[in-house]
Amino acid sequence: MSRNVKRGFQIMATVATIVCLNSVGVSAAPTPGFGVYDIDTLLMDHPLAADQPTRTDEIKHDSLSSIHLTQIRGVIQSHRHLAHEENVWVIRGSGRLVVDGVKYKVAAGQVIHIPKGASHSFYNMGAKPAVVISVFAPGFDGKDRIYDNPPPR
Repeated sequence: MSRNVKRGFQIMATVATIVCLNSVGVSAAPTPGFGVYDIDTLLMDHPLAADQPTRTDEIKHDSLSSIHLTQIRGVIQSHRHLAHEENVWVIRGSGRLVVDGVKYKVAAGQVIHIPKGASHSFYNMGAKPAVVISVFAPGFDGKDRIYDNPPPR
């Protein structure tokens, strides 16, 4: 397992712990480089507009990894990241994830690892927006997204 994958899983475990601690009302004192995030607060601070099919917001970023909140009402088009591993934790909702042509049903509570270079897309299958936390390793700068079929402009 690569260093970046291990780091990604460590961060996913930290995020899971943070969410679990917040769900029972426990909070930790802030320390440099550490963040405690409540999903409901993040969603209130970053609302998905009625006419938006998707919304992605960066929550935390450093050189080793970055954490992103994504809300999906519609589809995330097929794309890949050549320099980044992506770990996705489905927080709410369900959908169909397609990785390198293989379809998977995913739902709240599942964690998915997407290796560098793997083509992937997501289709919301529910009536409400799906909510996911993505952890990229190394930190995602937004530039390493290559669409398999570029979206129309």
